Amino acid sequence: MNIFRITIMAAGVCAVWATPAAAQSSPTPAPPEDSVSLFGLGLSQDERLKVSATFIAGWSHDGAQAQLGFEKQGRVAQATITFSGRVTDRISYRLSVNPVNEVSSKPACGEENFFFPNDPTFYTAGPIVPCDAENGFKRVDTYNTFALDYINQQGPLREGYVDWRATDAISARLGRFVVPIGFAPFEVGSWTAKDLTRIQRLNAEANFGLLLGYTHRRAAGETLFEAALMGVLGEGNREKDYDWFYFANTSLDANSALTAIGSVRARPHQAVDLRVAYKRGFTGSKVERLPSYWASKRIDNAFVAGAKVQVHPWLSIFGEYARYVWGPTDTSAQMLGFDPEPIDKPGYYVGGTFEVPVSDRTKMGVTLTREELSRDDSLVKFLAVNGLYGVAMGKKDRGTIARVYVDVSRLVTFGVFWADISNPYPWISGSWPVAGPRAFTGRAPNRYGLAVVVRTP
Repeated sequence: MNIFRITIMAAGVCAVWATPAAAQSSPTPAPPEDSVSLFGLGLSQDERLKVSATFIAGWSHDGAQAQLGFEKQGRVAQATITFSGRVTDRISYRLSVNPVNEVSSKPACGEENFFFPNDPTFYTAGPIVPCDAENGFKRVDTYNTFALDYINQQGPLREGYVDWRATDAISARLGRFVVPIGFAPFEVGSWTAKDLTRIQRLNAEANFGLLLGYTHRRAAGETLFEAALMGVLGEGNREKDYDWFYFANTSLDANSALTAIGSVRARPHQAVDLRVAYKRGFTGSKVERLPSYWASKRIDNAFVAGAKVQVHPWLSIFGEYARYVWGPTDTSAQMLGFDPEPIDKPGYYVGGTFEVPVSDRTKMGVTLTREELSRDDSLVKFLAVNGLYGVAMGKKDRGTIARVYVDVSRLVTFGVFWADISNPYPWISGSWPVAGPRAFTGRAPNRYGLAVVVRTP
C-alpha cells in the first residue's frame, strides 16, 4: 500500500481515537511535592530525589537493511529512568540509565560480493579484532543499522553528572552529558534514529567533560541568553567518520587531545529561539607502531547555527546550517602517506510543524523536513583516492521526512513517518552488492514506520 495512504489512514485513526477519549485517557498531573506514577508505580518525589522516565518504541521499514531481510523491525529505543535532585542549595545531580544500548557499530565478518566498511580485515596492522557474526552485518554504520536510539552510552549510563550553581547566573557541570550542539531531535519533531536528519544524527553526542555555563534572565525570570564553554574527552565523531580504532568502546578516550565546545542560545523574543555552537577537537589517536587509516587521529570540528520561530500558535518553522571538518590530522596523514587535506562536510535542513488542538489536552500535527548534506567523509575519500567502487568526492545526501502525530498533554505521542532518502553510495555501507550479477543495485534506503513516546511528568 502506498505510504501516503498509510500515513493518512493512521492519522485519521489517531484523530478519531483522540477526540472523544482525550479527557478520559489523559494522565492526571501528580502533586509536585507528593508522588508521581511511574508506569503505574507510585513514587515519592521531593527536591532531593525526583524520578522520571522516558519510553520510546517504534516499528519501521528501512531499505538499507534489506540485504539480509531485516528491513522490518520493531524495537525499543529507550526505556530511560532518570534520577535527579538537589544535595544542597547549590549542588544538584542527574543520573539517566537506559538498558537499551545498541547504537555503536560492530565488526562485520565479511560476505562475498559485498563491501562492509566495518570489516576488521581492513587493518594492515594492529591487534586481532574478532568479527561479530550476530551484529556485524546489521550494525554497520549510521547509514545501515537497526538501532532506534542515537546517543552512544557508557554501558547503560546515558548521562551522569553533578551541577554546581556558583551564582544565579554562573554554574559548572562535571560528568557525562549530552553536549548542546544544535537543536535536540525532539525540539524539531524527531523521535528515533529512523526519522532524524543526518545533521541531527551527527550532532547527537554524549561525552565526559566539564561545562561552564552562564545564564542571563529577564526581570520576569525568563531566559534571555545562555552560553556554555565545554572541555570534553573527544571521540564524538570516531565511528561517524569511520575511525574504528580497533572497535574499542566509544566511551573510552583514545588519547586524543581535549575537544573544546562553545554553545550559545538566545531568546530575543518569546517566539524566537536562536542557537550557535562551535566544536574544535580530535578523536582517535596516532599509534606509530600500528599504522592504520582506520585507527588514526582525526579532526573533529563543527560549526552549527540554527533558528526556530513560532510564527503562529499553530505553526513553527526551523532550520539549521552545519559545517563539519573531518579527516586525518596532518601528522597521521604523513605517517600513513595519505593526503592531509581536511574533509569539508557542509549542509543544512529546514522544516516546519503545523499543529492544531483537537481537545483541551490533545493536539494533532504534521512536521515536514528537507535536508541536503555533503556525503564526503574519511571512508568516501579513501575509496575515491584508491579508485574503488565508483566512489567520488562531492556528492550529497538528500532527504525529505514527513511525520504525522497525535500528542496528549506533551506526555504521550503516537506518530507515523515517511523518509525519502537519497544516498549516493548505499553499497559502501553493505546495503548493496559491489560485485556479481546484481552489483550496485538494491532497495532504495527509504524508511517509514511508527513511533510511540511516553514521558512521565
